[in-house]
Amino acid sequence: MPEEVARYVTSLDVDPEIFDEVLMVNAAHLVSLGRAGALGREALERALDVLRRTEPSALPMTDHRLEDVHMVIEEHLRALVPEAGENLALGKSRNDAVAAAIRLRLMRYVAEIVGEGARLAEELVAKASAHAETLFPLFTHEQVAAPGTFGFVLSYHASRLLKSLKAIVSLYDDIAESPLGAGPVGGTSVPHERVLLSELLGFRRVALNALEASSSRDFAVTYLGALCRLSVALSDLAEEVVRYVSMGLVEIGDEYCSTSSIMPHKRNPVVAEVARTCSAKALAGMVGFVATIDRRFGGYVLDLQESTRHLWPASKSVLETLRVLRGMLSGIRVTERAREAVHPVSGLTEFAAALALRGRMGFRRAHGIAARLSRLVVSGAGVDRVVAEGRALGLDEESLEALKEFLDPERALRAYRVIGSSHPQEVRRACAELAREAGELRAWAEETLESIAKARERLLGRP
Repeated sequence: MPEEVARYVTSLDVDPEIFDEVLMVNAAHLVSLGRAGALGREALERALDVLRRTEPSALPMTDHRLEDVHMVIEEHLRALVPEAGENLALGKSRNDAVAAAIRLRLMRYVAEIVGEGARLAEELVAKASAHAETLFPLFTHEQVAAPGTFGFVLSYHASRLLKSLKAIVSLYDDIAESPLGAGPVGGTSVPHERVLLSELLGFRRVALNALEASSSRDFAVTYLGALCRLSVALSDLAEEVVRYVSMGLVEIGDEYCSTSSIMPHKRNPVVAEVARTCSAKALAGMVGFVATIDRRFGGYVLDLQESTRHLWPASKSVLETLRVLRGMLSGIRVTERAREAVHPVSGLTEFAAALALRGRMGFRRAHGIAARLSRLVVSGAGVDRVVAEGRALGLDEESLEALKEFLDPERALRAYRVIGSSHPQEVRRACAELAREAGELRAWAEETLESIAKARERLLGRP
């Protein structure tokens, strides 16, 4: 094959992502061959030793004639342990082998993303608890809408993040299904113990249909969909940081900002600006992946090899975004301007509700009165002038006293009574529940990563 053509069809430039996983797959396969009597004990031990000592830097990973990492490792093993290398493809196709390696790498990505996400959620919850009473504006239509607290805003982001992470955990079983031993398309006459192969590699069960095992990438579509959901939550969080910084409501550490190339007085929140592109990268990955793998006929085709070019960058982007956001948010500070931004009129909706609940009038009439009083407040009228207008509109003295209270956003905030509100007491309750969920997810991720490391150590002698 001409060099230009070989380079066109090779996957060696992206194969380092699954290098260790391919070594694990080959090691497990050799163990299975040994148990089937197709490989002697001494040759098996020497071959496993070679695989355990193999590093990408020592192999011809730029020799495009070898097409992919599977052929590179096979040629390497043939040179050092011929009796093992010659049989490395016995009862094992690159079709089921690469499917196994991709699944193993995604299992690790899932655990890493859930772990980092849980730690970000814990940071958000800790900050939310500390700011449960810190007055902060809530926005709709990009305008101040109601009084809230900074803790309430952070708990909102923590809740969305945790739901997204739980969705990712729920698809782990779909990924952790072993295709190894299924052969290239319809099975193999080599008597592999597929359950043993699955256990050696740390999978949870065996893929039962050989054709699906080797050629399906449906599990990755589900995974990328979950990444899209998570990345939307992360992009929204990053966008709010950008807006809050630009409005002077919060400050972030200098290490997460840069100055302008020509305006040295500027302090640009560049890390948050890049982080808000996370959803675009995840979506691009999903669209590219699906467009690459669909419209297939039968079993394996080399289109599937091209799909991982979309899979790994999306995974890395989400993982890196989780890490940098956690660092950035650990030092976020609320400014005095945040309190000033909570305009007195933002509590008048609750004043209208109070009038209706006390039986003074229907809500729509009360709402109209609140609107007229809001215009006065916005125009700069003092409390006495607003109260006088309220009296002229027919409000009794008790209602006028209530009006004064609701013109204080902090008092209006404490009027909230429902579960999930921004009342400081409710924020603290929510934070306690969110902290529990984050802790459980972090524990799951740590336990899963430990299980993956044990499988790697079992086969390669290193975690």
